[in-house]
Amino acid sequence: MSDKPLGIGMIGLGTVGRGVAALLRDEAGLYTQRCGRALELRRVVVRDAAKAAAAGVVKPSLVTTDITDLLNDDAIDVVVEVAGGLDPVGGYVEQALRAGKHVVTANKTLLAERGPELFALARANGVAIAFEASCGGGIPCVTALTQGLMANRIDGLYGILNGTCNYILTEMTRGGKSYTDALAEAQSAGFAETDPAADVSGADAAQKLAVLASLAFGVRITGGQVPTRGIDGLSLSDIELAGELGYDIKLLATAERWPGQDWVNTEVQPCFVRKDELLAQVHGPYNALSVHGHAVGHVLLFGQGAGQLPTASAVVADILGIANGSAPAAFSRMRITPDLAEPAPLVDPADTESAFYLRMQTVDQPGVMAQVTRLLGDRGISLAAVLQHESRAGEVVSLVITTHLARRGDVQDAAAEIAALDAIHGEPVVIRIVDLPA
Repeated sequence: MSDKPLGIGMIGLGTVGRGVAALLRDEAGLYTQRCGRALELRRVVVRDAAKAAAAGVVKPSLVTTDITDLLNDDAIDVVVEVAGGLDPVGGYVEQALRAGKHVVTANKTLLAERGPELFALARANGVAIAFEASCGGGIPCVTALTQGLMANRIDGLYGILNGTCNYILTEMTRGGKSYTDALAEAQSAGFAETDPAADVSGADAAQKLAVLASLAFGVRITGGQVPTRGIDGLSLSDIELAGELGYDIKLLATAERWPGQDWVNTEVQPCFVRKDELLAQVHGPYNALSVHGHAVGHVLLFGQGAGQLPTASAVVADILGIANGSAPAAFSRMRITPDLAEPAPLVDPADTESAFYLRMQTVDQPGVMAQVTRLLGDRGISLAAVLQHESRAGEVVSLVITTHLARRGDVQDAAAEIAALDAIHGEPVVIRIVDLPA
């Protein structure tokens, strides 16, 4: 390994990019000591050079709007991509790899959609892609799956992978706020974008899950293959009723493969989790990933999943891995990236089994409960608990049922039949209850 300075070119100087530049500047001596060579930021590509220069974190002479200034610089060894999105960034990353430059990226969208071809291109050109910051910000999720837990067959990932959603749900569960009020507060506090659609729809978490599940199971999966339901349709009444039953609610990104089975099930959706589970204790804008390995059991990774310095921390850690040679060596020998894998054998979610929460609005009259339980029983669905608050005859009330382990398709079919009953108002709410493997 050379001890000459590592030349760095960076694409993007937004929130994360400024954090990376600041760390490289402020901790230069520490990083040189730790990897045995200096880290030298040589070029930063931006759309608005004047705005970038005004930020004051890099010398104006390093700023350019021309990507070829970076790609044609032979002294640049690694390209750090912190701009995000698919185009034109995907093309820039491809050109960097073809030019024989390592790539460090925080771009989960790019990896979720084009990861296999970019990984293959990196291998063909003898360089590495490092991407710790793409999933979980400052939490070392990728390192855990590709190094620390390599002795395990991974059977499940259970992640809180979007801080915006977790902040909103925390305010709803602990503060009793409506979704609308909690979202407005998240936006005011800087935890949610003006347009929060990518977060609250679950799309952001789905892209991260696709990257992590590909590594965990050694399969090829894209973000578009992850069934997704967001939090924007949640009712505060469901959260309050679940609390009475001993559950908290989280937007969970789950990837599961049952022992002895080849198929994989991936989903992002609001789920109920028992209040005594560690995942239920993750509040506010924090993220967490629970990994279940056959030998180690559950390992919980917890921390700040977004933000300038937490994400910049992961980016710089990858740069250090390039500098000391560990990242290229690991990448060249790693056999679990999606470019080397077959497409994931995805199961129909209707064929998966879980416990479920059902809430229906019903007229309080004799015989309704018997009709509901008969429809569930006809499909072999066993009841675990029933909750109904005291009411007056003829009132419309919430009837809540939780089930034991049941096939999802059967629960959904039974819910559709229940909705057709004369006493039922509207569609029953169905939410998965996640019991983590022991």
